[in-house]
Amino acid sequence: MSDRDQRHVAWIKQRLASEWGKAALATNAEASLRRVLRTPVKELFDAGSVASLIEHVSGDPMLSDSIRPLFRASMLLSMARLREDPDKLGVYVSDEAKSLIEKLLDRPGLLPEKFVKKLLAHGAFEQIARDVLDDALREFSEKVDPFKAEWGLPSLLKLKGPFSIGISVVAKSFESVRQEFDKRMEPERKRFLAGFARKSLEMVADFVIKRNDQPEFVALRRELFAWLLDQPVSELVGTASETSTDLAEQAGHAIARHVASMEGTKRRRRAQIEMIWHAHGSQTLEQALGVYGAKIDPDPKPLIEAAWPLVKVALATPEADAFFMDLIGGFSDADQS
Repeated sequence: MSDRDQRHVAWIKQRLASEWGKAALATNAEASLRRVLRTPVKELFDAGSVASLIEHVSGDPMLSDSIRPLFRASMLLSMARLREDPDKLGVYVSDEAKSLIEKLLDRPGLLPEKFVKKLLAHGAFEQIARDVLDDALREFSEKVDPFKAEWGLPSLLKLKGPFSIGISVVAKSFESVRQEFDKRMEPERKRFLAGFARKSLEMVADFVIKRNDQPEFVALRRELFAWLLDQPVSELVGTASETSTDLAEQAGHAIARHVASMEGTKRRRRAQIEMIWHAHGSQTLEQALGVYGAKIDPDPKPLIEAAWPLVKVALATPEADAFFMDLIGGFSDADQS
């Protein structure tokens, strides 16, 4: 390459990295984007290439080595900040969003029947029901048991006068009978609760399912939502320790990696892309996006402003020198021939 070509390359690079280059890039990018939006989809994209790109981005090593580290760092940093946030959750929910969520909470069928039954049929809830019912039966028994209740034997023992004669002797007999009664009653109560606890939870599940859409349950959902908005953010996320957050991120990554690697996922994704391509291939990109209510702002200035430092660094690389030298030198060689 001649000295003239080298000077030419240096001038081009300096020109492109200047404010003139930045403005020219913005102008050309906007014109190019407008042209792209007016171009038919089938001329812009190939279904197979798009599917391969998505598979590359969503699979390893891109998912594990690039996307995951950035997502993990962002999530851990955000959680750390939220644990120190004294504001109430409602500060971050606009009036419009509150109205929409309240309308959602008013909708029928929010709780799937299978989910309610599966949740309440779990052994953990059955154990809780047994313990609660056992305590309730014990308390009820103490209030109606003539051996213990204030209206029973204890009140008789407090009697004075002729009615108290022989009470102490009878009391001793009653005490032995009571102990034997309690001894036999305990296993019977346990056997009763073993079956009744499960039955009671089934009754609760049916009750929730049948009344889930009634006004009092709708009001409950609204009240819980209002209570949630009134809680400090730091308290809501305070129980999510760094270890819990890290485990949640690991689990999410494992699921994403597994789902992305499944052949069924790849087949469905390719079929969906091909369906969209065939449905909108003859439409311009702008028309196709409009079908779904989407619109692209053709003004690239904010993006270029943010990316301009990257562009200047890229122009200063040896690879950029080689590219421009090859381009200009090739033109010179072709022109001379």
